[in-house]
Amino acid sequence: MRIAIDARMMGAGNTRGIGRYIHETVEAMKRAAPQHEYVLLNPSIRWYTLAEQVRMPFEFAEAKADVVWIPHWNVPLLYWGAPLVITIHDLLLVHQPLSAKASTRGPVISFLKRMGHRVVLWNAVHRAKNILAPTHEVARDIAEHFRFAETKIIVTGEGMTQLPVGAIHELPLQTQPFLFYFGSAYPHKRLDLLLGAWKIISVAHPDLSLIIGGEHDVFMGRVMEAAKQMNLPRVHFPGRLTDESLATHLKQAICHVHPSSFEGFALPSLEALSFDCPTIVSDIQVMKEVLPKDGVFFFKNGDLNGMIAEIEKVLAHSEQAHAEAHRGGEEAKRNNDWDVTAKKTLDVLCLAQAQKKSHQKK
Repeated sequence: MRIAIDARMMGAGNTRGIGRYIHETVEAMKRAAPQHEYVLLNPSIRWYTLAEQVRMPFEFAEAKADVVWIPHWNVPLLYWGAPLVITIHDLLLVHQPLSAKASTRGPVISFLKRMGHRVVLWNAVHRAKNILAPTHEVARDIAEHFRFAETKIIVTGEGMTQLPVGAIHELPLQTQPFLFYFGSAYPHKRLDLLLGAWKIISVAHPDLSLIIGGEHDVFMGRVMEAAKQMNLPRVHFPGRLTDESLATHLKQAICHVHPSSFEGFALPSLEALSFDCPTIVSDIQVMKEVLPKDGVFFFKNGDLNGMIAEIEKVLAHSEQAHAEAHRGGEEAKRNNDWDVTAKKTLDVLCLAQAQKKSHQKK
């Protein structure tokens, strides 16, 4: 079978969560089924652009594939050709349309972007033979918004990436010990809540630092400015982290804090657990579905005092929390496997091809 894959987002350096998902799944698919031909499409066409809508249909057509997998919702409106399988990681922009770079534009452009997203998303759901979802919560959300697609949704899960450990080094003494957040600074990540907690915690723990890792885009710039305006001490913004640097931070952090109000999966917390690093997260349904109980400290979504209480709990019992995180990490490895995700994805792709052959015979 010849499988064409939109690989423009592939790699954690592009779009961290989605990029990681594509890379790990594709590599696992190659290991599981080397008999298939994998055509990775990676032209210099930016996603979410007019060029994507105009040029990508030709890229897919030229691939002459038996089936096409677009691991996101950005299917060109003029797509034609082989049976299509897509992945929808979440419906964030349906629920929180301002949690995107479109919100940095003027109101007219932002409105047009939101309308464009709705049209492209509906088209993707309508055109796809099957829809892959990372969790049952995301699958439920998709089915609730697109009743006609309910029978097309398959939950594939995701895996637990093993970050490199060979290049781990000691971080500067002035940052030790520290709480750690990494990822984007979009509004739904609730870094405003984290800064609010830090305002209190930094006074009670003058030897403690806060490290917020992530690309210095316009959203992170707002967080940095807010920290400055609040006159918060010992907050460090190292920028985008390589996998080696991420491993270094997770290995040495007191705990990982992820106050996000909306997610499709829980990759950052799983990566934290892989280094025996306790993770403090909001109690949204996706987190409760994906994460183990050991090493995970839940607080009520949006509850500042609740988050502070969990951080204080970890600080007071750090050794015990890290031991729990080790147990949780072992459980998470058993429950989240890229090889399993790849096999389920391949099964769906084979099904889409079989459906096409069956239709042709009729």
